[in-house]
Amino acid sequence: MEKKEPEIKVKQDLLWNRVKESIFKKELYNQKSLVFKITLAGVFLAIAVGLSLLEIFDIPMPWGATFGVRFFDTLVLIYSIAIIGLWFALLDGIALPWLHNLVDGHHSWLEMAFFMLSNILVIFITWFIYYIVFSAYRKEFVEENVEDHNIHDPHLTKTSHDHHHRIVKVKFWKKILAFSLVVPLCAIVEALAVLIVAKILLSTGAGGFEAHTEAGGHLVGSLPLDKGLYHEHSESNDLSPIFASWKNTLIFIGIFFGIFVGKYTISAILFIVLEQRSRQLIDRYGIYV
Repeated sequence: MEKKEPEIKVKQDLLWNRVKESIFKKELYNQKSLVFKITLAGVFLAIAVGLSLLEIFDIPMPWGATFGVRFFDTLVLIYSIAIIGLWFALLDGIALPWLHNLVDGHHSWLEMAFFMLSNILVIFITWFIYYIVFSAYRKEFVEENVEDHNIHDPHLTKTSHDHHHRIVKVKFWKKILAFSLVVPLCAIVEALAVLIVAKILLSTGAGGFEAHTEAGGHLVGSLPLDKGLYHEHSESNDLSPIFASWKNTLIFIGIFFGIFVGKYTISAILFIVLEQRSRQLIDRYGIYV
């Protein structure tokens, strides 16, 4: 009677398994990992706050209002996901607007609340599409060693084992496809955030405010003209024309959607470059180790 070889059971790469590996794996929460991630979360947050102060001013709107944009703070947040994990990246995204407003007091707290909500959505969208749906990060796998029956499920690794070790390279098109969804989704989230804040400001009697927005997707009102950080703006700045007709509203959304598509396209390119340059750090300490 022939001896039956042990059955090799390999864990299926299902979406739920990817979610568990990303946020519920025990190794992500050991003391060494937590200390490292808390430290780096503080570093990323400080960088994001600093970059949030770099703004481009006076983008003209069709009805005379002018707006300023900010580009690179969100890049830091989405880049940090691979190193400090979803939860710490979300904490940074929540803290960023409030710290930004402590440094730059020209913003309303309503704006900061929507800044926070859009950060949460942008981080979650990027995490779910790039890391979970497309699994587009470059990763290392340990294969099964059938000959010596040193058998276990394939797992991510940071060091070579006694048995065969190989690096699985994710094809470039997979990253592009993932960001082709991330970019427009994040852009529409931020464009709608701008629109909602504008409507709230107008409904509460802020229709004659000076108004501008940042690429975080948020309007700011000041009474009546604040030349501080944002220099001089046109005295015709008024939120009411945005909602005077559906045409104006759609133009408003379209303008900001285009701005944010540009923002996230630049962020995606920089993200891919930085990801390749920092693989050693991510492989040693990141969430997919």
